[in-house]
Amino acid sequence: MTAKKKPSVTAKPAAAPPPLYERRKFERVGIPSAAFAQDATGHELGSVLETSGGGLRLSPASPWARLSLKKGQQLMLTIVEPATGNATDVYVEVTHTGHQTVGLRFL
Repeated sequence: MTAKKKPSVTAKPAAAPPPLYERRKFERVGIPSAAFAQDATGHELGSVLETSGGGLRLSPASPWARLSLKKGQQLMLTIVEPATGNATDVYVEVTHTGHQTVGLRFL
């Protein structure tokens, strides 16, 4: 009597199910450069971490910068890219504030 050899089975990781609801309209793009945001008075608010067609996410430059931004607040920012010297004004609304990031929606 010979024992039957079991076929080898290699488990493949299950594919992640598609999200039930995708709330983002635009893909986020990481910013590898040192771009930063300034308020209208020239105070640096923080580094730009990500951007998309709908807004951007900042890492606050200081506790003052984080506390100066309130949810629902609308303001004009200047995004500065030091490597190229480009500066672009954008109008945004604060959508969320956290200890490490601030979310802003383009107006």
